[in-house]
Amino acid sequence: MGPGGPLHKIDIQSLFRARVDADSSSNTVLLWLVGAPTAAFAVSLVVLEGLFGGMATLFVGAAALFFSFGREDYPTITQRFLARARAGDNEGAAMVIESAGGNAEAEDEDGFADVASLFFSKMALQRWFGPVIYFFLLGPSGAVAYRLAHATQSTATPIGESVMRIIEWLPSRLMVLSFAVFGDFDKTLGHITEKGISLEPSTDEFFEDASDAALGDANTSSVYERLTGLFRLLDRSFLLWLGALSLLVLV
Repeated sequence: MGPGGPLHKIDIQSLFRARVDADSSSNTVLLWLVGAPTAAFAVSLVVLEGLFGGMATLFVGAAALFFSFGREDYPTITQRFLARARAGDNEGAAMVIESAGGNAEAEDEDGFADVASLFFSKMALQRWFGPVIYFFLLGPSGAVAYRLAHATQSTATPIGESVMRIIEWLPSRLMVLSFAVFGDFDKTLGHITEKGISLEPSTDEFFEDASDAALGDANTSSVYERLTGLFRLLDRSFLLWLGALSLLVLV
């Protein structure tokens, strides 16, 4: 089930990829590469639930959630990054980001810290917050749809940016809202009020100043210290929402 496992080698979009090409509209891509596979999964889940009851929900739902977490080994990537940043090897830390598909170009150390903060914030959103939140809101099918939407972004037929803004709006805002609990409350809340209400800013634009607002004075420290603070925020925020959603389910 983990990154690189057999579960993540399943390409459920392959059956529908012939329906789209480079000239297809964003709506067509959304329909065939996200909507159709999600509908097929939802129907299969309903059939299995009818045959096996809660057992199917337990095992298929858990598999869907792990599938939705994606192929990236987030803990390993963050530890490799921190190991190089701790030694002051920013070039090596940049190579870790690039090996994971990110862009680590920056003019100076402060710029590199900003780039790294944005990269890992988005990875945490796509790897943890998005799937978990949509899983609780819409069930296993919601988490699968979220993962499939992101899977199209690395192909020749990506979904339009405006659609991705809508998909990422709720999890990104909840994620940064939790920063206010463990970081600088006033600055983080001000950032959400200024940029978080509207759909106008992209996810990148929204995240650019989010960690700076939450970390406060820690932004003047080294790359290692800044990213350590960010990872601490991300870990605590994930546990906060996981606990809150678990209590909601129990109630």
